[in-house]
Amino acid sequence: MNNFLLKSFFSLIMAGGIFLTSLPLQAQNAYFFPNAQHFDNNIPTPESFLGYKIGERQTRYDKVVAYMEELARKSDRVTIETIGQTYEYRPQVILTITSPQNHGRLDRIREDHMQLADPAQTAPSLENMPVLVHLGYNVHGNESSSTEVSMLTAYYYAANQDAETEQYLNEAVIFIDPALNPDGRDRHTNWVSMHQGNPPVSDPADREHNEVWPGGRGNHYWFDLNRDWLPLAHLESRNRLAHFHKWLPNIYIDFHEMGTGSTYFFEPTKQFSSENRLVPRSNYDGLNNIMAQYHAAALDGLGSLYFTKEQFDNIYPGYGGTYADFHGGLAITFEQASSRGNIQENSLGELTFAFTIRNHTATGLATVKGAVENRETFLRHQRAFFHSALTDAKKNPIRAYVYGETADASRLRTFTDVLLAHQIEVYEVENDQNIGGIPFKKGKSYIVPTDQPQYRMVESVFAKTTDFDDSVFYDASTWTLALAYNLQHAEAKSSVNKGKRVAKTTAENYKAPEKSNYAYIMDWADYNAPAALYSLQQKGVATQTIFKPITAGTSSGEKSLSAGSISIPVSVQKISADSLYKVIQKVIEENGVPMISVTTGLSLEGVDLGSANVKTLTKPQAMILTGQGVNSTEVGEVWFLLDEKLKMPITKVEMSSFAGTNLSRYTTIVMVHGQYKNVDDNAVQKLKRWIAEGGTLITFKSAAAWAIEKGLAQGEVISPNDTAKAERRIPFADAAATEGARSVGGSIYLVDLDLTHPLGFGYSDGKLPVYRNSTVYLAPSKNPYSTVAQYGESPYLSGYVSQANLDKIKNSASLLVHEQGLGRVIMFAENPNFRGTWYGTNKLFFNALFFGSLINTPGNY
Repeated sequence: MNNFLLKSFFSLIMAGGIFLTSLPLQAQNAYFFPNAQHFDNNIPTPESFLGYKIGERQTRYDKVVAYMEELARKSDRVTIETIGQTYEYRPQVILTITSPQNHGRLDRIREDHMQLADPAQTAPSLENMPVLVHLGYNVHGNESSSTEVSMLTAYYYAANQDAETEQYLNEAVIFIDPALNPDGRDRHTNWVSMHQGNPPVSDPADREHNEVWPGGRGNHYWFDLNRDWLPLAHLESRNRLAHFHKWLPNIYIDFHEMGTGSTYFFEPTKQFSSENRLVPRSNYDGLNNIMAQYHAAALDGLGSLYFTKEQFDNIYPGYGGTYADFHGGLAITFEQASSRGNIQENSLGELTFAFTIRNHTATGLATVKGAVENRETFLRHQRAFFHSALTDAKKNPIRAYVYGETADASRLRTFTDVLLAHQIEVYEVENDQNIGGIPFKKGKSYIVPTDQPQYRMVESVFAKTTDFDDSVFYDASTWTLALAYNLQHAEAKSSVNKGKRVAKTTAENYKAPEKSNYAYIMDWADYNAPAALYSLQQKGVATQTIFKPITAGTSSGEKSLSAGSISIPVSVQKISADSLYKVIQKVIEENGVPMISVTTGLSLEGVDLGSANVKTLTKPQAMILTGQGVNSTEVGEVWFLLDEKLKMPITKVEMSSFAGTNLSRYTTIVMVHGQYKNVDDNAVQKLKRWIAEGGTLITFKSAAAWAIEKGLAQGEVISPNDTAKAERRIPFADAAATEGARSVGGSIYLVDLDLTHPLGFGYSDGKLPVYRNSTVYLAPSKNPYSTVAQYGESPYLSGYVSQANLDKIKNSASLLVHEQGLGRVIMFAENPNFRGTWYGTNKLFFNALFFGSLINTPGNY
């Protein structure tokens, strides 16, 4: 077949959806459901409800929910529940689809299923136990075909009267989550809808196919919710996880899209290198291969091209397409080539929205078929999974992980809440203990035994990973949450005495101190202290920070306070002492932080409250640069952190608007990782003047390198390129693996932090774990006081890193400050706010916001 005929042939196949606009309903059903014959006419089709045919246009989320609610009203096979709402107040809904008889005994089905997954209980009979299938759509908002699929799939099981479908509904309970990311979906839907042509435009250059920054991938805060199943930074994830653990589905499908020029991917992934060693081989070699036959048959029946056994990530437990693997189920990722609109040209012709929908519909229906036909296999696997977890735990020399924190109750509580959300057993420390040379205090420490059904999740949270089957990773190569939270933790190699099991945590109920006519002091160690400080500043309270540790006398005895503690003098306030006390009481109640009152400025040890080492704080007024080329996820992380943790507004300014923005109102400007070529020389000079006049510029990763390049800061960027020349040829087929191994895709290191520097305030240990996922390497400052955090000779903790990259990381700078006139540039070699879960390094960023303007090295090098 010549190239012209070949292209025409594929155009006809892939453009099948174009002709739907002129076809009757029966023809469209035949397109999406080629093997189905009998549908209940009393059940409305998506087309009859929406007023247009599926595949003609993108459907708004509210219309999707309305259709699902209509199905629940019309069909006794369907119920709908709201499990929460998004930041933009869109409901998160789950459909439950099964036979009417099963609906009548859902509580019993759930109880039996949870008994099956509990190795402490006798296994229930499998004879009448349905298999549980969860279909999760549209976690990336601009991968929009799958939400359309959710309506078709729900309609199919509500209306199809074939005997085969009735069998499936008797033997399965199907959960449908129509959009895991409703906010992002609507952002993308609105974009495509406002640019859709009639007739549709297939040219890839058309605006319809090219969203403006930040695009619809992320949620309201531009986070990737598909990475959030483990850290649980966002409410959408926490709501969804609660439903997951309520049922523990046997199969969880995560529907995605990929590049327009690709075809279709389903699992298995690349053996070993894309698989997690904690997960039993029966998952990867058994269940995955069983289901692959069904998915292949479905796509073969359509003539659709596909591929398997390649480098998609099954390692990280925090994906929708992996989480069920760690809970006795089978998690599968589907990837469909994306039309990113309604029709788009690719190398095979034209890819239509309807075609992408049809493929996902087919594999979703095939999943239910495969689940039912192998029902007992899946149920037995789940039973065996949790038993084998206990067996594997007994082989592990580590009997328990112990963790604690004496100064920061908020960070300790938040970490514990994450463990409990994952159904990990946590126990109180019965008495003060010393494990591995680390002291753990009763009431401020917890024990997590490895001998528990959630053993594999325990290892995922605590274990450091340094041994790998491959050197190329789809995403992060480590995710040790205990390091992310910077908590003291130890491995107990022998049995430890554990106290009461923790069912839930409670916030510390700090009482307001006695009313003072002199001053109140707040220790800066607690994670919520910055939120409390900003609340005080918002209320017009004058605040100061103490640059040296002190010991103060209180009515309840001596109190040692670290550098960075916040002093609130009474006499200088614009409000009365009584009014101030009411404010103090409110701030303590809202933020859960302790404060003390003092009646004298004379400290028992350290500087007094009138010392020059006690400096007045200015309320931060922050801006962040945004726009094309800037990492939208990192911008979102800053925005989320300030919104949700500090209740502090931040102004988001497009680079194209920066030149005309009045900078005088801002104390701080943040520049995250990205390209800043759109900031021209005039804007650079404007920024330089603003810094010299007292501004604080905070930069992450490549933005730090840009600041050095533009002369905003003095410093040296170490070249990421290998200096050694290749002495031999490397096969072309090995290029991806060779070059991929040179990246730093996500690994954890230890830095030495200067606790006396304002950016180190609030930390009690100078050894701090940091997360690195870039090849920006900063040389230590020539100013001996300005390298705030530095890697040592042996910094490596967890994750993959090549020896060449590790050599560059060794002894390099992690955090630098360069003073410029009255201002300064703060340069992070990493992102301290990674995925909203690096609580251990968040405080570095908080310190830059609140204390940056106070950094003034004597001599000002």
